[in-house]
Amino acid sequence: MNTYTKKYFGNLDALRFLAFITVFLEHMIITNNGAIKGSSFYQFYDQHFRLGVIGWDFYTVLSGFLITWIILEEYKSTSKFSLIYFWVKRCLRIWPLYFLMIIIGLLLVAMSRYSGNTVHSIPPLSWLLTFTLNFYIVNHGQAFLFFLVFFWSISVEEQLYALWGIVSKWAKQLLPAVCVVLIIASLAFRIYALHSPTNLYFNSLSWCGNFAIGALLAHFCIKGSSSFERLKRLPKSVILIIYILFIVNVLFYKQIYASDVMTVIERLSASCFFSFIIFEQAFCDNHLFTLGNLTRLNYLGKISYGLFCYHGLVILLFEQFLIHFGWLNNSLSVFIITPVITFAVTVLVSAISYNYFEKPIMRLRYKIKPE
Repeated sequence: MNTYTKKYFGNLDALRFLAFITVFLEHMIITNNGAIKGSSFYQFYDQHFRLGVIGWDFYTVLSGFLITWIILEEYKSTSKFSLIYFWVKRCLRIWPLYFLMIIIGLLLVAMSRYSGNTVHSIPPLSWLLTFTLNFYIVNHGQAFLFFLVFFWSISVEEQLYALWGIVSKWAKQLLPAVCVVLIIASLAFRIYALHSPTNLYFNSLSWCGNFAIGALLAHFCIKGSSSFERLKRLPKSVILIIYILFIVNVLFYKQIYASDVMTVIERLSASCFFSFIIFEQAFCDNHLFTLGNLTRLNYLGKISYGLFCYHGLVILLFEQFLIHFGWLNNSLSVFIITPVITFAVTVLVSAISYNYFEKPIMRLRYKIKPE
């Protein structure tokens, strides 16, 4: 077992939760009522708060940063890297809950056939078991069980984890070059797929640049060059300006990235902002605020994988409940009651899952000896 002290980035847990909130905001409003959808409040929400893509951006950049940091930290401390151990740790964290949700999906579909409720089917298991759901959506659409659609992003991350483990094991010196190639490839693909929205959104090539930028950030930080030391001492005024630009970018996201040119660089722009936020929270001396001091947000960040996996299931089940009682046409229910209840239930279920299902499985990694 590795005995070196691993760096823990405590300030990043709360960021995971904030990223989840953007995903939750994307999905929390449930209604087919034309009057509600035509209301000014709904239109404002749709234009400025339905931005789950920002959450995906952050998760992908953060994954690239943390995975690369872990690998380079292991190299720095032990002069070697255990590929099998790396993959096993990733599997112990991701797979149990992922496959549990697939089993729940299968049960819901089976139950719906006997109850008469309308529940969509699920994709062929071959796509789910091989973590290629994003390519299934590109080719066949997303008309299947609501909460499983979100797992396209897990497919993308698992593909990138597999690639990154191989590159890190046998081509470590080429990591920066591979990152640059992935960023260029991602931009080229976005030009190619510009007028194919599904391909542009779900294809792994559209997201690999985010991961690569996060990886470059880790490579830059772990080297600890003089440039790194200077950036650590950024004055608060500069940090404040960048945060203001980021907030403006979020609030007017759909308007800013409406043109073809801005659509092409959309992922690149978001990745740069999130790389700065990760750097500022993890390394800067002059924080505007320290997210690591927010205990409750930190805990919600720790269980954010569960929040992500469970929230779609909770929304789907609550939607069936609302349909039964005819509350989907009620503005109070749509905008307040439903979001509050689904969020609260998601947090409760995720906390239970983390403490009694996910954490015990994750502890198994301490019993596995690296090669």
